[in-house]
Amino acid sequence: MMNLIKGPIYEHEQTKKLLHFLPKRSIVFLWHEDLDGVAVDGLINAQVKAVVNGRASMTGSYPQQHVNTLLQAGIPVFDVISSAKQEKPYQGEEAIIFQDELYVDNKDFEPIFVATLLPYTKGMIEEKTNQAQTNYSAQYDKFVRNTLRYAEKECGWFQQIPDIPLSFAAIDKKEVFIVARNTHYEKDIKAVRHALMRKGTVIVAVDGAADGLLKHKIIPDYIIGDMDSISEQAVYCGAQLICHEHPNGTSPGKERLENMGLIVETIRFVGTSEDVAITATYWSGASRLYLIGCRIGMTEFLEKGRAGMGSTWLCRIQAGDKITDLKGIHQLAHSSIFSIHGQRQNSLKPSLLETIQQLVSERFGGWRKKEVLRHD
Repeated sequence: MMNLIKGPIYEHEQTKKLLHFLPKRSIVFLWHEDLDGVAVDGLINAQVKAVVNGRASMTGSYPQQHVNTLLQAGIPVFDVISSAKQEKPYQGEEAIIFQDELYVDNKDFEPIFVATLLPYTKGMIEEKTNQAQTNYSAQYDKFVRNTLRYAEKECGWFQQIPDIPLSFAAIDKKEVFIVARNTHYEKDIKAVRHALMRKGTVIVAVDGAADGLLKHKIIPDYIIGDMDSISEQAVYCGAQLICHEHPNGTSPGKERLENMGLIVETIRFVGTSEDVAITATYWSGASRLYLIGCRIGMTEFLEKGRAGMGSTWLCRIQAGDKITDLKGIHQLAHSSIFSIHGQRQNSLKPSLLETIQQLVSERFGGWRKKEVLRHD
């Protein structure tokens, strides 16, 4: 590991917001317990020089390999042991990490000591991984109990048709892609881009996933969520904006967008914005729901800071017959399923790969590019 790391340092209490304005080749100061895959993907894309975390980047509460992913990308990760940091967040000050200590430049004077740091090493990650394995049984039991408790509490919301926004009437009998921001979700977008761009399909982006779609020149029809992790570019991309209103009537996203002079629709419902998107499109009469990046499973929810998945469980039970989950489909491109070598490849006419390509072409043929402000 480098003994000296130097560069501008940027800080925000929410990593997803920091990534919106973070210049490349910076040092980041985070307050993010148990780094998640989305944050790590963003940090790698930003080519950060180092990660300094005011909280534990890896607690050992549950299995995760995201810190290791950063180290493999050549990005050192440090947790703060002791700190003399002032409250004001860093916004590009010149910083130095030397001998596991963080300093900030003081112009004409000596650098100011900020914190003593603990660097992550392979041995430390192995220790945390072993700790997570030891904790797994208790964590799993706790997660399931939380899920069942909230499922019982929230079941009534799923037993009646919610008050659906009027704009969702256009979804009736349409195939819908619901895209959520999750680890490797952009790779899945690329893998099924031909289907996303097909004429007649409807694309619903959940919060920050809108920016991932725009990055690949795909304009969503709807953006639904708390609107706390999308850029202004996404807000003004031409999609219909639907703000998630929580059961208590609060909607931070609506307040933010109305302050920007925008008129938005809302939907009041329990659970995550992904649950709301699935439920709303299901009750709107969608013929098929294709999910990209939507969370399912204990680790993903713990990463999101949720101790259970009651509403998601109920949501999947309700809409399950219409759901095709495409999360991770990009891995098929590198799978042995598509690898036919030597004699076997020559003996198949047509080959398995050609057959699959033909089926995909027939299934998703006749699309029109959705690379304009609004598409059909």
